[in-house]
Amino acid sequence: MKPAAEEVRLRYLYRSLILRGRLRLPPEAARPLVGPDCAYHLYRYETGRRSGRPSIR
Repeated sequence: MKPAAEEVRLRYLYRSLILRGRLRLPPEAARPLVGPDCAYHLYRYETGRRSGRPSIR
């Protein structure tokens, strides 16, 4: 398999794992894989869960 095709395949695999909630990454690491809008919706309350209130970014 070509290196570029392997990279695309792995990016798609990680993206689908993140979106299904089977893989948790820090928002900074997930943003390049899923896109900024999707990462915002996935992680907007992550810091809020720890502190007891939603975060506003």
